[in-house]
Amino acid sequence: MTRTLRLAAALAVVVVIVTVVLVVVLPRNHDGEVLASGTVEVTETDLGFQVPGRIDSIAVQEGDDVRAGQALGWLDRTELEARRRAAEGQRAAAAARLAELERGFRTEEIGQGRETARAAAERLDEARREVERARRLFAGGAISRRQLEIAETAFAVAEAQHGGAADQLTLLESGPRVEQIAAQRAVVAQAAAAVAQADAALDHAVIRAPFDGQVTIRHREPGEVVSAGMAVLTVANRADRWVRIYTRGDEVGRLAIGQPAEIRADAYPDRAYRGAIAFIASEAEFTPRNVQTTAERVKLVYRVKVRVVDDPRYDLKPGLPADVRIAPRTP
Repeated sequence: MTRTLRLAAALAVVVVIVTVVLVVVLPRNHDGEVLASGTVEVTETDLGFQVPGRIDSIAVQEGDDVRAGQALGWLDRTELEARRRAAEGQRAAAAARLAELERGFRTEEIGQGRETARAAAERLDEARREVERARRLFAGGAISRRQLEIAETAFAVAEAQHGGAADQLTLLESGPRVEQIAAQRAVVAQAAAAVAQADAALDHAVIRAPFDGQVTIRHREPGEVVSAGMAVLTVANRADRWVRIYTRGDEVGRLAIGQPAEIRADAYPDRAYRGAIAFIASEAEFTPRNVQTTAERVKLVYRVKVRVVDDPRYDLKPGLPADVRIAPRTP
């Protein structure tokens, strides 16, 4: 009995020691490091045209490197270019009319107006003499009332023509009104806006790379008709890669934004890459199913993004499994 009790006591001690090791010692790193595994991810952008149309050409293939601002694809711009030419013609006509108004009337036009006014004044004087003569003759009974009325009508017409010629001469000599010039300037501005709108439509018919990166998907081909915003190409931003990891609640307090990290991948076991913490979730969540072990999947964890800051050869490609070692913060 005594021997049995001794064995039971020894077994109990062993169980306690093992439990302490499993629960307390093993889950923690004595040096304060945080170790985690995740997958390399990258920012990808779907690129499309801002206007609908038929694709004319695409200059890149999947896997091609692109530079920021590089033209990657074009729509058929025949109709857009015709609209632009029409808008430019209207702008030129409006600008020419404005220049004409601002210069005023030509010397020849003013001289012609003066000649017209002089001739109208001579016809008015002649008509006045005729009507005075007709009135004297009518008073003496030499002509009929109808003949007098004809002379008076001719005088009224000559008087109206003289007034019109004088007003026209005043307009020619004073030039266009300020309001008329202002209105024409508004027409020019409107025509210029139409040209700018046509230029914008032409620019929207071109896909340009928003950043340096690599084409990962070519969704469409030349000849296809696409709507505005439909994805034609997908470009990955190599400069914006990270490893998404999940840490326990007792580890998250040891992490901070900007804290350095070391990244390793099975594909390159002899290489280490520098990283830095770029994001720490503010709320815990259940571990996603793609985490390796069943034990880890049932825990509440915090999502952390470790950005890749040193990989000029682009070894860490999207989808590649990676291990992250985060050194303890210095006090």
